[in-house]
Amino acid sequence: MSLPEPRLTGAPPSSATHGGGRGDHGVVIACAVLAVIAIVAGITAVVLDEAVIGLVAVAAGVGAAAIGVVVDVRRVRADDSLWEARTHIRRLRRELDARTASDAEDLAIAGARGSDVDALPAGTDTDDWEIDPVSGLIRERHLAVVLQQVIAAARRKVQPASVIYWELDAVDHAPSNEIDDALTALGAVAWRTLRESDAVFRLGDRAALGVLIDTSQPGARIVAERVRASLRSSAVGDALTVSAGIACYPTDALDAVELVSRAGRALEAARSEGETSDHIVVAVVDPDPTDDPA
Repeated sequence: MSLPEPRLTGAPPSSATHGGGRGDHGVVIACAVLAVIAIVAGITAVVLDEAVIGLVAVAAGVGAAAIGVVVDVRRVRADDSLWEARTHIRRLRRELDARTASDAEDLAIAGARGSDVDALPAGTDTDDWEIDPVSGLIRERHLAVVLQQVIAAARRKVQPASVIYWELDAVDHAPSNEIDDALTALGAVAWRTLRESDAVFRLGDRAALGVLIDTSQPGARIVAERVRASLRSSAVGDALTVSAGIACYPTDALDAVELVSRAGRALEAARSEGETSDHIVVAVVDPDPTDDPA
């Protein structure tokens, strides 16, 4: 969509083309009347040899000339304003045409990208995506920054924060496509179970880690149990189980690295009874050696 370009002629438009034309027309008539008066008075002054009439003729002539100058100045100003407006319209039209062309180019690029994505086979790994296309989980490289921000906000607001470390059971010797399908099912269930403020990250080939804001150990355990129950009731429930380890700030750790480490150790404890144990374990706080009663 573009603005219609105004008609431009070789010469500037006259003052009669704008709203001030009628007023200028009346001024021109007055100027003409004064000019006629000046001529008549001048002729009369010459015939009758009267100086007073001559002065009247001079005054009328000066008045007519002054009115003519005013009219010409107004006409020039009106023409300049009109040309500035038309120049501004032309500039706006060029900007609008450029924006329209840019939008059309963006749409074409977006359409091409969409076609490329649709043409990719299922499970294609694309490094510049923030979401893992296989599992639908956030990529592991963003975990450190997000978790540090969550811990910092929890410390500032004096709130708890928890992490849940999930790992697929009994998939050590499974084909890669089956592992991907299992991780996809875990990701879908986790996203449905967690809140919008929480996040789930993919870790390695068969693990995921959930970051739960303002959630203590009991709440994190409930979430982990819901995920496990939802997996059992899903289409792959007969063949898929998960174990989970839970750690909470500030109960189990005071920084992001230690929090993930404790959740990992809790996961190891859950899996220690066998890969098909399907257990959930909460991290245990190690006793502080400085608290030795001796």
